[in-house]
Amino acid sequence: MSEIYLVNHRPPNCESLKSIMQLPKEEAFALARELYKETAVCEAYGRFSDSNFEQYYETRMRAEKWLYENFIEIGGKPQTKHPIYFYVHSWGLEDKFWETKITERIALSNIDACDISFIFGDSCGEVDRPNRKEPFMKDELMRYIAEHDNDIEKLLKTARHGMIEAQIWSDKYFKNGGFSR
Repeated sequence: MSEIYLVNHRPPNCESLKSIMQLPKEEAFALARELYKETAVCEAYGRFSDSNFEQYYETRMRAEKWLYENFIEIGGKPQTKHPIYFYVHSWGLEDKFWETKITERIALSNIDACDISFIFGDSCGEVDRPNRKEPFMKDELMRYIAEHDNDIEKLLKTARHGMIEAQIWSDKYFKNGGFSR
């Protein structure tokens, strides 16, 4: 099997490898107002409008609580309560949100198993689903891939929205706005 890469897409005007959830609530809302002004650059910034951000913020808080608690339960060792999000793969995600983007990528083999979890689909979209699949660890991802003839594309065809979200629970992989190797 070839190397599996995790990707993180962001518009060029967005700070690298940071989460708005890492900020105190008042600062998060202020940043959301600033980001919303950039909706022409990024369709996804619509979630930062005054009418949408409060709901997004509450959903993201529920999702991160769910992810965090489950990650600990399945053996993870989070170094932060707010992970940085990546995708194993996502069909068309790059084009859906912005034309000009910056893509960060890291080889999955460089991430310690105790620092990463995964979810089929998008965690904000999954948190309130009654039939959601719970977060899982790196070894389970590898088992899923093996069950699909070691073909990540075959696995992704079975995943909700064709994506597997990854949550990195340690900042040790990021240095000065990029990846430490």
